[in-house]
Amino acid sequence: MKYTELTEKELDEVVKKYIEYYNTVEDCCFTYEKAYKRIHQVMTIEDAMCQVQYDDNGNMTGFCMGYYKQFDDLLAYFLEEIVIFTGFHNLGYGSDFMAEIEDVVKKNGAEHLELISVNDAHHMHFYEKAGFYAAKNLSMMGKHWQL
Repeated sequence: MKYTELTEKELDEVVKKYIEYYNTVEDCCFTYEKAYKRIHQVMTIEDAMCQVQYDDNGNMTGFCMGYYKQFDDLLAYFLEEIVIFTGFHNLGYGSDFMAEIEDVVKKNGAEHLELISVNDAHHMHFYEKAGFYAAKNLSMMGKHWQL
């Protein structure tokens, strides 16, 4: 596996693969403009760390996006999203990518890695296998309204 920083050069391909994955596998309705904005917003956050994963044949297999967050007592990395693209699932690429992210953020001084996950068996299994646990001291809060 090869990992590189996500730059503007790869952004178009990442956006297209992101749309393909989410609109096909997750039954979403991303347009190019919305997907581009979502990814570009995170890429341009101060202290962002976004990567692209390639297999040994040079195929783009996935990407991650997130950013470092400074607290009073530690530096953390918030993993906004990790996506393994269509056609590359169940090959260990997600597990490899999680290990790579952990290595990179540790080298950059982060002592904590956090994320928000879909609460289903598939996602819980993946993240628990990577050593994550459901936080007991936090609750995801939201408020939604129709416009």
